[in-house]
Amino acid sequence: MSLRARWVAVLIGVGALCGSPAVAQVLKMDYQNNRMSGALRSGVVEVSAQQRQRINESGSNVLQPVAVVRVNGAEVGRLIGAEKWGGSPAAVVQIAEMDPSNPYPEVLLSSFTGRAHCCNQIQVLTSDRSGQTWREVTLGPFDGGDSPAKDPLRNGRFLIVDVDNRFLYRFACYACSTAPARIWELQGDAFVDVSHRPEFKPIHRCNLQRMAEWFQQKNPESPNGFLAGYVANKALVGELFDGWDRMTQRYDASSDWGLKECKGDLDDNGKCLGREIVYSSFPEALRAFLIDTVYIKPTGEQ
Repeated sequence: MSLRARWVAVLIGVGALCGSPAVAQVLKMDYQNNRMSGALRSGVVEVSAQQRQRINESGSNVLQPVAVVRVNGAEVGRLIGAEKWGGSPAAVVQIAEMDPSNPYPEVLLSSFTGRAHCCNQIQVLTSDRSGQTWREVTLGPFDGGDSPAKDPLRNGRFLIVDVDNRFLYRFACYACSTAPARIWELQGDAFVDVSHRPEFKPIHRCNLQRMAEWFQQKNPESPNGFLAGYVANKALVGELFDGWDRMTQRYDASSDWGLKECKGDLDDNGKCLGREIVYSSFPEALRAFLIDTVYIKPTGEQ
C-alpha cells in the first residue's frame, strides 16, 4: 500500500481514532453476515429489526431498515432508516446508554445510503426524563458506512465518534484530505459537539502521532488538504501556533483549491447566489475556515 493510500485508510475513516472503544449490544444487518433481521434486548428495552423491501415514491425498488422499539412489551417508537439504492444493504442497530439523564438506554439505527463517499445516516430513539415520551433525534449524514456509537472514555456513556466532514474536499480532493475527529454527545433531544473538551485530547494526540509520518515525505501531493486537518488537530490539543508554523513551511502556494467561498446557496449550475469571497492565499482561507468551524477564535487565538 502506498503512503498516500495509507493516509486515506487511516485518517479519513473512524479507524483513525486511537484505541478500541467499547461497543454496546449491536446487531449488524447485511448480506455479508447473512443476517437481514434480528433482535436485541437490554433490561426492559427490546428492539426487533429487519430490512424491508419496498417501491418508493419515484418507483425504485429499495431496501430500508426498520427498528421497532418496545419497553415492557409495549411499542414506544420505531426508526426507519435510509433507502438503499442497489448493492448490498448495510445497517447497524444498537442499544446503548447515550444520555444518562433519562431512565432507559437509547436505541440507535445507523444505515448506509450507498453511492460514492456516502453516507452514514444516524437516528436515535431516546426517552424524556420521565421515561414516558420517546422521540427521534437524527445526526448526519456522514461520509462512510454504517457504524455504532462508541465509548471512547470507557465511562459507560456512548458517543458518536466520526471525522469532521467539513474538511473533506475543502482544500483538496477527497483522497488528499485529512480531517480531525469530531465527537458528538446526546443531550436530551439534540446532539452537541464536544470535540474540544479536554478529556478527548488523548484521541486528538494519538491522531497527531499518526500524522507525523506525513512530514517525512519530500514532495507530497496536494499538501493543503492534509495541512488543514493537521492545523485543526493541533488546535484541539492546544498547539495551534506550532501547527500553524509548520503549515506555513509546507503548504502549496500554487494551489487555488478552496480559495473561493460562497456565503450563500448555489443554483443548479453551481453559481453562487450569495456573496462570493476570494482569498489571496491558502493561509488566509484556512484561517477563515477554522474560525467558521470554531477551531480558532476570530482574534486568531486558540
